[in-house]
Amino acid sequence: MPVPVPGGARQRILLPGDPPSPVNPPPGCVFHPRCPHPQKDAACTRIVPPLEEKAPGHFVACIKEPSTSVPSP
Repeated sequence: MPVPVPGGARQRILLPGDPPSPVNPPPGCVFHPRCPHPQKDAACTRIVPPLEEKAPGHFVACIKEPSTSVPSP
């Protein structure tokens, strides 16, 4: 959960396009049509990324985010 910073500046991220249809999602990563990741490529249209814990308590479903070893509790 994000922790608010009193008086801190917030920057709003605006993504182009419309959210994908849950009835007819795009192939591969359902977020790829709107993804701002700088390494986005054709693999994103083919591979459905698994939800992985990339850092303690931080889960990501992206094939372009590097894996980190998260120790088991």
